[in-house]
Amino acid sequence: MKRLIPLIAAVIFAGGCVPHTELDKLGIVEAVGIDYADGEYTVTVQYFNTDASGGVTAVDSTAPNAVVAECGGKTIESALEALSYKTGKEIMLGAVGMIVFGKDAAFSLGDSLGFTASHFSGNFRAYIAAADGKASDVLAVKFKEGNASVDKVEGMLRNAQELGLTRPVRLYEAAEMLCSPTESLVLPRFTVYSDGGEMTEDGSSLILSGGTLCTDDKYAGTLGVNDMSGLAMICPAAGSGRSCDMSLTVGDSEARVMLYRIRTAVTPSLADGRLHLDVETNADCKYVTSNIGDPYAEKDTVERLCEEEIIRRTSSVLEKSLHGYGADVFGLGYIIRSYSPELWDEVSDSYREALTDCTFSVSASVNMERFGITHGADF
Repeated sequence: MKRLIPLIAAVIFAGGCVPHTELDKLGIVEAVGIDYADGEYTVTVQYFNTDASGGVTAVDSTAPNAVVAECGGKTIESALEALSYKTGKEIMLGAVGMIVFGKDAAFSLGDSLGFTASHFSGNFRAYIAAADGKASDVLAVKFKEGNASVDKVEGMLRNAQELGLTRPVRLYEAAEMLCSPTESLVLPRFTVYSDGGEMTEDGSSLILSGGTLCTDDKYAGTLGVNDMSGLAMICPAAGSGRSCDMSLTVGDSEARVMLYRIRTAVTPSLADGRLHLDVETNADCKYVTSNIGDPYAEKDTVERLCEEEIIRRTSSVLEKSLHGYGADVFGLGYIIRSYSPELWDEVSDSYREALTDCTFSVSASVNMERFGITHGADF
């Protein structure tokens, strides 16, 4: 219940001394799911259960610490109002840590984010994610560890960010991107699957299966896991450690390496009337695990394999986002304007067409560090 303590304190300090009976009437929401079908929104919320163990009322240790409820409506606001009637609680969104959009609700991304951000002083640092299918299915997964299921989901995003495997997006970033008519948005994508494991109550679980690309507030397509890694290398999230975990096959052996201090420079130019992007990535590298007999005898080979994999991942995400959708998911508009206002004037009037028709070259340079090797075992 560590996260509940500061939330209750915030309510008390914001509104004076609040009796426990009033706290019982609040639905302090941790996660929101938004789906759309047949002209109606379905809003799913996961909120703290104050009747459960650690709550402020009579404790029922058999009750879950988080409750999931959903309601429909013609608008998101009407669906939330219906949730208040259904649960008998005032829905508070100020502590939301995660907003998940179902595939069919992506068209309403801009309006949904705007409403969520303004409603009850919404948390601008909330993570924004997409569901491979319905958002309600993601919120229905009940992990056994953590104060609420969303704690585990947030942990998955943070861990993937630290490993350089995805680029998490927060509410304030998404709202800023959607303010620009030229920028597009890629949301980390969750897929529900059944593994029969012990991490959840019903055997279902979640996997980060890639990303969902949205242009003009609409669902455009999907990116794979390696594409998301390439996106994170070119355009890391705020606060990212600029690192990337990578597995390699070296002859008959295997090695897991960590790229770190990743630096990527994008240089735009105009060649024969077409936009050209020169993408150059530099990184340091160290072994994490390896079953190679003499790891440093293979230093040059590992560096080359890392460089090839960087080029493969970044080229793939450039190809799919630019040529496939004419989508700027890298902040290229800002890069071009900063590099050459004259070049921006040349391409801005037909920016998406310029991206679809652009050319690019990708290069990489990796330097293997001698320190950090643990032979045949994790650190």
